[in-house]
Amino acid sequence: MKSILIVHQGALGDFILSLPSLEAIHRFYSQARFIFLGHPSILSIVHSRPYFDRVLNCADKRWAPFYNSKEKLELGAFDSLPRVDSIFAFCRSSSQPLVDNLAAILGKPAHRIDPFPRPDLALHVSEYQCRQLEELSIAALPCIAPVIAPSQDDFFEARRFFQQNVPEGEQLILLHPGSGGRKKLWSVAGWLDVIMKILSHNNIKVSLIEGPADSHIVRQLCSEVGLTSLLLANNWRLGKLAALMKQSSLYLGNDSGITHLAAACNTPTIALFGPTDPRIWRPQGSKVEIVSWQPKASVHDSQQEAKKISKPPPETPIVWKLVRSCLGI
Repeated sequence: MKSILIVHQGALGDFILSLPSLEAIHRFYSQARFIFLGHPSILSIVHSRPYFDRVLNCADKRWAPFYNSKEKLELGAFDSLPRVDSIFAFCRSSSQPLVDNLAAILGKPAHRIDPFPRPDLALHVSEYQCRQLEELSIAALPCIAPVIAPSQDDFFEARRFFQQNVPEGEQLILLHPGSGGRKKLWSVAGWLDVIMKILSHNNIKVSLIEGPADSHIVRQLCSEVGLTSLLLANNWRLGKLAALMKQSSLYLGNDSGITHLAAACNTPTIALFGPTDPRIWRPQGSKVEIVSWQPKASVHDSQQEAKKISKPPPETPIVWKLVRSCLGI
């Protein structure tokens, strides 16, 4: 087998949770190269893997007809379709028309991997996907935790930022107070309490990671703490951010794709889980600690907290204890 089409259109965290399955497919078809149909910015994190070939952008409007089960498609109408030997599609049953159309036009077997288990199964996403590969006679268990290797260019760019902002002998801690879902946001009061305690130590620099959906909470924290006390990694490319993670002493963040990225970089990671179940969604890695918080007690209400910062939530001392342990302070 020379070439495999991997269909994965999920967000960053979803894709990282699928990396154990991709590695299993690679071990089984060790000579095959993977062509991905997905989001190029997310798939950039696997450019260095030996199986990587290229990415087809799933946002390309030419793919739209493939999702229609009634529309007749012809190979000649889509010249950019790759020639592959097999197809693995990580998608829900609602995307079955896409899988069927690809299989019919390419004339190759297509396997749909259901990406997410039912909540009542309490089964980790990665294990759930790997079990489906086992049913296809592809050895995938036990799951092997993903490892991200940034490019040399990304490493040197992140290293330049580190050397310019972190004096020799000092540590850098990365904090990501945002998330793609507002219900996953830990209390602003908790973040402020931990940040102020960290900053009381002169040999530690703090950098806030800001993504497209994080501007409000990042601005609020900078306003309360003082912008000059914090470093900012604002909308960095994933590869560059991963490279900085590998040079950092600790990462602290909510349940988000960025937290999965930190764990996959083997950075000591503290993940804050509120409404989501860590048994299903926790980041994988030997250096990951989970702190659970109760949504009713800690849910982020941006309007109320913008007016008045509440008391730190009850799990804050646990977070601080883990931070101290990781940083050796």
